[in-house]
Amino acid sequence: MKFAFLFSCIAAIVCYCVIGLTGFGKAEKNALRASLAFIIVPSAVLSLYFFWLRPWQLSWGATEEELNRPMPGDEIVKEPAFDATRGLTVKAPPEYIWPWIVQIGFKRAGFYSYDWIDHRGIPSAERILPELQTLQVGDEVPLSESGYVVVRTMEPNRSMMWESPDYEFTWAWGLYELDSEHTRLVTRLRARFYPTSFGAAVFIVVFDIGDFIMMRKCMLGIKRGAETGTTASFGATLPISSRGTRMRLAP
Repeated sequence: MKFAFLFSCIAAIVCYCVIGLTGFGKAEKNALRASLAFIIVPSAVLSLYFFWLRPWQLSWGATEEELNRPMPGDEIVKEPAFDATRGLTVKAPPEYIWPWIVQIGFKRAGFYSYDWIDHRGIPSAERILPELQTLQVGDEVPLSESGYVVVRTMEPNRSMMWESPDYEFTWAWGLYELDSEHTRLVTRLRARFYPTSFGAAVFIVVFDIGDFIMMRKCMLGIKRGAETGTTASFGATLPISSRGTRMRLAP
């Protein structure tokens, strides 16, 4: 697809330049050039996106090792049209990040992103919610009023993978401890789309661009929550962490 946009852009530019050598009148030349401009500008923008911006946003924050590291779900969507691995460093151990991931979901804790877009304006949680910490393999995680994913794999404080039952789509989370105070938070989305209509094709483009905006905000929200320790829940306790100590939610 990206080469088609690039070819269209180059071909239109060549035609634009050649018009001046033709025998058309001034009015005809101006009309042709105006028409070609409608091809050149969108093609140039899309070429710039697919050749530069898209590779950058699909790997935002991720290291070369993280991009090449296998994650749960890779074997499900083997030839994805959308394959995004993104990461950032959180100044907190894995057990302080994990609860923020577990409670994600529509009309659960939200997505820590732009709530007016993905959560019907309902504010995302700013603390850990004990009642949402019981997620298990096989449970459903709602992403919207009608859409949801299913928890396929889970290793507490380490990794979790969600899969859509209706589409070729997986969403994996990984926590990789750097030291006692720093953890790499990595997420990978893989999807294969089959556009069968113009509307479906438009959705794919919107998803491709919009996902980065929303995911970046989501990951930064998790980072902020884990680092600031905004876990107030009146003394409720969480399961024992991987270090053998019980996490207590700050009052």
